[in-house]
Amino acid sequence: MPEQVDAVFVTPSHHSPTGATMPMDRRVALLEAASSRDFVIIEDDYEFEMSFLAPPSPALKAFDRSGRVFYIGSFSKSLFPGLRLGYLVAPAPVIREARALRALMLRHPPGHLQRTAAYFLALGHYDAVLHRMREEYHLRHRVMADALNANGLKIAGSAAFGGTSFWIEGPDGLDADRLMADLREDGVLIESGSPFFPNDEESCRFFRMGYSSIGRDRIAEGVKLTASRMAQS
Repeated sequence: MPEQVDAVFVTPSHHSPTGATMPMDRRVALLEAASSRDFVIIEDDYEFEMSFLAPPSPALKAFDRSGRVFYIGSFSKSLFPGLRLGYLVAPAPVIREARALRALMLRHPPGHLQRTAAYFLALGHYDAVLHRMREEYHLRHRVMADALNANGLKIAGSAAFGGTSFWIEGPDGLDADRLMADLREDGVLIESGSPFFPNDEESCRFFRMGYSSIGRDRIAEGVKLTASRMAQS
């Protein structure tokens, strides 16, 4: 970590793109570093709702005793992106400043959408939606894991708690950008890992495969086509 740091942004529940979960000793060390080196932590609890393989780990905010962790999240994935609603858990002075800055912005979610979302949460419907999503994603996770193993694709990320995707490591020499373009012609969409690495002369062999927007009956076919294209590369 650089010496001069004012804020650290982390996604401890599910790292993007690998899906790895920050272990408890790393969480404790990060909190201790924030206190000793005087910086704040922005905790985006990305995909913590999609923990279906094991119980989710406690958030960093749960261990915060000095007000250095700002816990943020949104309903973009769990409900729908167009809602444009999120939340912030932080010390009172930070909340006051955030509200003041938000009031200066011309674009903001309509009040009736905010009130509707609040009722949706208060009546328990949000919890019901998450329960159904976890059950379905768990099934898709198992189908894709079996298909990846059957076709010899190497899972690089841990994804030990769940999530909505797998981080795949291809063989040496694979160009994930080219693979992504070739698979698009087959009707298969993957995400090349190249944006997550610094620019260099070597091609990126890592890519991400998601299952949140595809039916269980189509997953195996997509994985098989991916393995076929990789063999041709």
